[in-house]
Amino acid sequence: MQEKEYIEIGKLNTELFEKIGEHLITNEVIFTYERMNHVKTKRVQLFNEVKGILPDVLYNPDYIYKDWNNRNNTLVLIKSIDEKLNLNVVLKIAILNDDKHTKNSIITMIKIGNKTFNKIKRNKKANLLFEKLDIYE
Repeated sequence: MQEKEYIEIGKLNTELFEKIGEHLITNEVIFTYERMNHVKTKRVQLFNEVKGILPDVLYNPDYIYKDWNNRNNTLVLIKSIDEKLNLNVVLKIAILNDDKHTKNSIITMIKIGNKTFNKIKRNKKANLLFEKLDIYE
């Protein structure tokens, strides 16, 4: 039996993705060892710090943007960690008619401060697919 090349991280809220018009073939989110090594190598502290909250970031993001680098089926999920920091997760989603990607997969992640996040909100308005209205309640 072949060993998995990934670890399971969490699940996406399928109702949320139906609202933004994406037809997911699964709600599972994985992190391949190749991508994990990329993140660990470049941001070891970040991965260790956020691995416990990743399931919540995936299921309950504050913002969802279409990837601004124009990659097909790639979304950016942003979750506020606290009043100064946000976690930006780039996610390849598995949708109908994509035989290569059978599971949703984390590509990378990075922490961004409010200054950078406000710049994203201002410059990427056209890419916004979802905004949680009660973020600060």
